[in-house]
Amino acid sequence: MNLKDKIVQLLGEKKFTYKQLAEHLHISEEQLDHALETKTLEVRTLELISKELRIPLYSFFRDQASMSQYMNAYIEPYYNVNIWSDKEIKYKTEIDILKEQIENLKAELIRKEQLIDALEGQMKGSK
Repeated sequence: MNLKDKIVQLLGEKKFTYKQLAEHLHISEEQLDHALETKTLEVRTLELISKELRIPLYSFFRDQASMSQYMNAYIEPYYNVNIWSDKEIKYKTEIDILKEQIENLKAELIRKEQLIDALEGQMKGSK
């Protein structure tokens, strides 16, 4: 997947269009296409794109292998989108679902413990 495809994918996830991005950059879609195809985007244009997409500027320049340690860090960075990983969205979604299930199980456990306490209280009261 090339850089334009990744950018379009991220725009879609954020409910923006390629046209809106070009307008935000104050250039035409054709100019943006040409700059991406010929790899002649200026760093400040990349910076504007990174801010609009909320991804780190360095993600345009890094390779996946060198950043694997960073992505496994315990602290989630402000910009947390890895544009070079097709599986990141899938994994993040699965992780979010699992975290929600854990929270639901914790709440259920608390309800069950309260029920046990109430039943034990009734047993002591009926003796």
